[in-house]
Amino acid sequence: MMAIETSSRRSAVVAPTMNSVNLETIWVFGDQLNRDIGALRLARPDTHQILMVESRAKVASRRWHIQRAHFIVASMRRFADELREEGFSVDYQRADSMRDGVRRHQEMCAPSQISVTEPNSFAARELVASLDVHVELSDQFLCHPSLFEEFAGTRKTFKMEDFYRWQRKRLNILMDGDTPAGGQWNFDEENREPPPKTGHDRWPQPVYAQLDEIDAEVMRDVSETTWGAVPDGTWATSRRGALERLDFFVKELLPMFGEHEDAMLQSNWHLAHSLLSPYLNIGLLLPGEVVNAAQEAFRSGKVPINSAEGFIRQVIGWREFMWNCYWRWMPEYKDLN
Repeated sequence: MMAIETSSRRSAVVAPTMNSVNLETIWVFGDQLNRDIGALRLARPDTHQILMVESRAKVASRRWHIQRAHFIVASMRRFADELREEGFSVDYQRADSMRDGVRRHQEMCAPSQISVTEPNSFAARELVASLDVHVELSDQFLCHPSLFEEFAGTRKTFKMEDFYRWQRKRLNILMDGDTPAGGQWNFDEENREPPPKTGHDRWPQPVYAQLDEIDAEVMRDVSETTWGAVPDGTWATSRRGALERLDFFVKELLPMFGEHEDAMLQSNWHLAHSLLSPYLNIGLLLPGEVVNAAQEAFRSGKVPINSAEGFIRQVIGWREFMWNCYWRWMPEYKDLN
């Protein structure tokens, strides 16, 4: 088995210190909140400073559900504080737009260079391309679009299942030599049980986080442009909290994940689902560490093959396949059915 390699200060605009001038800047987007992603991985407090931009235009661009807006903004502010605790000078700009935040940073900090990891949206990459910044390849997904070309080859049709098997072989995940663990690639037929008629409380309740001053501040800041039930701690907003959720899922829920993978219940909104997607989407968790945890639980006999395979397929199959389809066919892809 081969594991995938993983690797009273508030967040208002903070005036740069004198020793932060002329350092190289690492610009971190709000969905790249991990020390081991791209341009941030090798950054050091004595040679780099950090730029993060909380864009008022983005927050006000639509009526976000307050739990989504809170999750992203609170996670950004906590990550900025974590970087400060590590010794970095962090310029956290609350600006009218991303472009305005970068401009203000350049005026205040005079960086020798601005480096950024490839953003995760087409619009953000267009913005980055229009600026004088250095772009590092993103490793936030296991299959970069440049590597997807190897899979695509001369194919005329693209099937997730073909891509998934290619990923399994390439990453050596749930493989016994050249054959799939358990003797087959896909155990989906075992994962289509209907909801149980009784015992709807058999699945452990998700862990809740204790809300604090940062959460209260964010909820006040986003309240005018959001709607929905206010955050109650369902979603962790830190790397530590996300890792705790991963550990809880693997130990308590993954063993039961498979059989009712496609089921829904009005009386139980989560069943055995991981609830890890938000953390993957903004970088608080990386796909490699999530897949490694699931595979290790299977190899140690704690999780059945149908549960481990079904979950891993969602991460290295569907998630990575759709990510690469997005980049292969954008911008036209957003208008296709």
